[in-house]
Amino acid sequence: SSSKDNCRKTSSSLEQNDDDNNPTSNKNENENKNSTSLNIDNNLIITTTDTNKKTATTETISIMSINNDEDNNDTKNKKEETTTKSTITTTSSATSDNNNKDDNIITDDKPMSKKAVKRQKRWEHKQAIKKQRKEHAKQAKHAKALLEGRDLDKVRLDDEERRKNGEGRQKREKVLMDRIRSSADNSFRLCLDCSFEDQMMPKEINSLSSQIRYCYSINKNAARPVYLSVTSLSDGQTRSSLEKVDGFPEGWVGRGFDCHKESLEEVYKENRDKLVYLTSDSNNVLEKPDNDKIYIIGGIVDRNRLKRATIDRAETLGIQTAKLPISEHLKLFSTKVLTCNHVFDILLRYRDCGEDWKKAMLEVLPQRKEIEGREKNK
Repeated sequence: SSSKDNCRKTSSSLEQNDDDNNPTSNKNENENKNSTSLNIDNNLIITTTDTNKKTATTETISIMSINNDEDNNDTKNKKEETTTKSTITTTSSATSDNNNKDDNIITDDKPMSKKAVKRQKRWEHKQAIKKQRKEHAKQAKHAKALLEGRDLDKVRLDDEERRKNGEGRQKREKVLMDRIRSSADNSFRLCLDCSFEDQMMPKEINSLSSQIRYCYSINKNAARPVYLSVTSLSDGQTRSSLEKVDGFPEGWVGRGFDCHKESLEEVYKENRDKLVYLTSDSNNVLEKPDNDKIYIIGGIVDRNRLKRATIDRAETLGIQTAKLPISEHLKLFSTKVLTCNHVFDILLRYRDCGEDWKKAMLEVLPQRKEIEGREKNK
């Protein structure tokens, strides 16, 4: 608008100069001036004379450049506004995506399966029993202290001091080691052969590592533990899964347990005549475990895929084979192939049950095996 006013002032001054120079033609030039003024109002361009054309053109360019500057400023402002809007939209979208992601995190938390719920309940039940036993043992100890006339508060303070110093743990460790040495030195040995890892799927390997942990726990808590070894436990998935457990292998070794990266035939090179491979495909029935033997349990979880895998390995190594007397004492309506920890537990329970296979099996095997006790043939 300021440019238009300047143009109008310039045109008026030009017209005034023309009037002064040509007073006789005021009327016609006034009409031309009027028309020129109209043209200025309409076109914003001054074209009165040739001499002023350059000026008019200059003024026109100035007006156009100003308009272009205004247009550029408007365009720039619009772009900035558009960019701001885009940024806001992007931020809103990102926020929305994050919210959706958070929602997905919450909504993707699927409920536990029935099997997982049962496993959780069993674990909680065992923990409750363990806590109850500790409480009963503590109460019995305090009752004994009262009968002996000792100060109960002092007994509690002494217990707390021993707990802080680790004396109680050391005492339990000594009792465990004494129990292992007194029993395992005069018993048969057990070994888990983990040379089948390359034939199993990842899920089956994880199951095997869990079964090895069960065997270690069963042996540690048994009244008459044995020496347990694991062979072919190289740097594979089985070992990496076991190493996730606190204390493996340093905390396990020495508690009646040892593990080897070497194969079965390398570890027991000098005692091969004492090895007996336990497999359900064997024709030899194990009537009574021999304390001079080393019984091998095939570390394999195949869901009955790998037929005769253990007996083929035993025959390749030239090792004796045997099978547990399951059919002689029980009638299983499901598969007769047992897990590693079941075989291990049955062999330990056999001695605790007065060398009664049937009682040992019934205590170990789960109800899902659909077991029916078979009477002994008379």
